[in-house]
Amino acid sequence: MGQSIIPMSKVYQEYLVDESKYTGEAESISFPETEEELLEILKEVREAGVPVTIQGGKTGITGGSVPEGGHILNLSRMNRVKDSWLCEDGTGRIVVEPGLNLMELQKESFARFRKEALYWPVTPTETSATVGGVAATGAQGITRLLYGDSRAYIEKIRAVDGRGRVLELAEPEALDAFLGKEGITGVITELTLILIPCPEELWGILFFFGEERGALKFIEAMEPFVPREKSGEGARIASAEYLDGEILAMIEARKSTMSRIRELPEVTPGTGGAVYVELHGSEDGIEEIAGVLMELAAEYGSDPDTAWAVSGSGEVEKLHAFRHAAPETCNLFIEEARQKDPRITKLGTDMQTKGSGLWEQVSGYRKDLEAAKLEGCIFGHGLEGHLHINLLPDSYESYEAGIRLFRTWAERVRAESGTVLMEHGAGKLKSRIYRDCLAEAYREENRRLKDAYDPERRLNQGNRFTAEKAGEA
Repeated sequence: MGQSIIPMSKVYQEYLVDESKYTGEAESISFPETEEELLEILKEVREAGVPVTIQGGKTGITGGSVPEGGHILNLSRMNRVKDSWLCEDGTGRIVVEPGLNLMELQKESFARFRKEALYWPVTPTETSATVGGVAATGAQGITRLLYGDSRAYIEKIRAVDGRGRVLELAEPEALDAFLGKEGITGVITELTLILIPCPEELWGILFFFGEERGALKFIEAMEPFVPREKSGEGARIASAEYLDGEILAMIEARKSTMSRIRELPEVTPGTGGAVYVELHGSEDGIEEIAGVLMELAAEYGSDPDTAWAVSGSGEVEKLHAFRHAAPETCNLFIEEARQKDPRITKLGTDMQTKGSGLWEQVSGYRKDLEAAKLEGCIFGHGLEGHLHINLLPDSYESYEAGIRLFRTWAERVRAESGTVLMEHGAGKLKSRIYRDCLAEAYREENRRLKDAYDPERRLNQGNRFTAEKAGEA
């Protein structure tokens, strides 16, 4: 065993779990600092017939970076910025290694393009997530409504596939074999990212509603304001995020322990729901649309005096932190539930529905939860019909009931031509929960990619589909 490969011990226990609280096992771990070192490690474990789990910031919520035996290839030390340049069209390029986290990427982008004020518009609220993890899972962030798919801002990658080949990929079809594929085809070792100009002005408004119906109907009424283009004069809605009353109460109960949101105002007890709207554009344009939205929210029961309205990236970041407190609080609930029964893991949907209004969708979810005698909270991307229903099981029996309900929802969404898996990936948890609920085209794509890039089925076994070993797919 080479010096870069470290036998597993208690010192490295934290690398056996991610934010889903799913826990695995491994025989060894490594922390390569260069592509050359990574190649040597992969060659050694491949020759030994050892499966490899690729790991970044461990911020995933589906168990994708959790090993089930074999070797952990942790990329956290491959975190350098290798190059950057300004393009003639006013955009920029920054070349980074996969272990660089989003917070450091933002700092580096602003430092290198301070005069031009360029940034990467992919904005997951978990800023400790790595760029490689975002690319591998297809994560989007809360401003996807305006800026579109994250892969549109990844121009080129270098990767090492399961055969040990070093590939430079720039064509869309070639990129699609690695982006959003959760490491089943190879290890991304370098990314060339597209940076765009920061918006002239940036506002965030958090509207509070006495009743859930009012909040959801407000989102439905915002549909005419959905951006049809990424830029232009005036202002654009970049985010329309929904948080239900249950998650607001859970956040408020824990807020004093969360340093990033501790100083925010109190949420009124009994609040039925909230909608976070982010506006990008010119100052005059933002003021105009903000006034319209204030009046619209009032029509649906929101008191303008209770809204939190801020401007500037620093203040808006505080509201991003409040939005991020939703999944963070759910994760803390699951962590406490695991003290009673370690078999419990996070259960959260990642579905996008079609064909019905938001209020109708949520009402259906509420009825199903009540019928199954389950507790849960709902938040997510309102104007995109992409909500996350997080279950709050108090026992393993309710956890199992939750899995059955998830499968029912998945079958329903698929039948209505919705999307079962969006931005969090399938990992190992959802691959098992939804195994028979996923389209055959999805399963066939995974088999085809494995045959092309990892025919021995050594990389990220269990992600995206459960038949991961050679001869089983």
